[in-house]
Amino acid sequence: MKPSRWLGEDGMRSLVLIGSGWHPPLFRAEARALLGPIETLHPRIVFVTQSDEVLSRIRGASLMDEALHSTSRLWGHGERLTAEELATHISQWADDFLPGGTFSVRARRIGTGVDGISRRHVETEAGALIASDSHKVDLESPQNEVIVVLAGPEESSGHWDDAQSGQLVIWGLRDRVSGGKYNGTSPTDRPFFKPVTLDPRLARLMVSLSRSGSEPTAVVDPFCGTGGIAIEASMLGFDVLASDLDPVMSSGTLTNLEWADGSGEFRVETHPAGSIHELWGTKEGCSFVFDPPYGRNAWTSEDGLEILLGALSSALSMGQGGTVCTMLPTSTDALDGPISEGLRVFGREWGELKQSILETGWGVSLCIPVRVHKSLSRLVVVCHPAD
Repeated sequence: MKPSRWLGEDGMRSLVLIGSGWHPPLFRAEARALLGPIETLHPRIVFVTQSDEVLSRIRGASLMDEALHSTSRLWGHGERLTAEELATHISQWADDFLPGGTFSVRARRIGTGVDGISRRHVETEAGALIASDSHKVDLESPQNEVIVVLAGPEESSGHWDDAQSGQLVIWGLRDRVSGGKYNGTSPTDRPFFKPVTLDPRLARLMVSLSRSGSEPTAVVDPFCGTGGIAIEASMLGFDVLASDLDPVMSSGTLTNLEWADGSGEFRVETHPAGSIHELWGTKEGCSFVFDPPYGRNAWTSEDGLEILLGALSSALSMGQGGTVCTMLPTSTDALDGPISEGLRVFGREWGELKQSILETGWGVSLCIPVRVHKSLSRLVVVCHPAD
């Protein structure tokens, strides 16, 4: 098998993003929101053409494990590939693309991996073939890291996925400019903490999903709680407008934002979500990112639904050109396949709830479920102004 090598046109390099195994569909949705069109090579591997803008935007990604540039690949087509053959391909690639200096080879498995090839064997064989006077092996702090991904059919993440995956080997240089895996800060480290605090990874993801198209002029959270979403937006450099009906929460959000010391400016007020347009005035191109409150019965109850719809109506009144990203309670049935119109979400059938959202002036463009625990999931929903 001859490797297929991607090199971007006009001096632009290829970039391959490796996603988290926690939720591959959301990894790809985040990549599309941040970067536009992508080519899916595997549920957890996507290809884009590298540019300065791409590098800047993926630094804030929540579900990206790592990025590789100057990549090459081998697809599995029934032929059994040996570690020695793979190492030869990698060595030939290194002749053209590995800069001089120290290096290491690190292999990782995704899904079931590639039949008959172990990570350690590839690392040893490829390293030995590449090593020379101009390429010295350094396993501690190499100047260049060659990453080899052995990808096979994806093992279940607990979230339904329609993307297909066969066996694929891809390798390239770790891109250090784009950053790496997002770890976030533990909510318990913040000066103001409540058990209801949103997972920082989900908060960052929601901000990412709201960034499709042009960057937001501000990130608005009318249910700010302890400030999880506001913190992530500020850390990314966005201005933040946060509010909550509970003065304890709004005060806590302000404390947490000051502690986080992000680069974005912020304002925090105590105010009802249904009239944020009166609080903040007209502001075009905002992202409205929030986790609304819901009743004890979660997905079976409409408790809190009117508050949500009121917040959506008020958000549209602030100005055109914005994006909404929110999460709505639903049952674990959502994890079994494509979202059906009859799925119960926030106490209503999804088809009916989408119509209610549309009546506020927003059209649903994305909905992907996330497991919360054994009896509850939440639907990550992105909306844009309806035509």
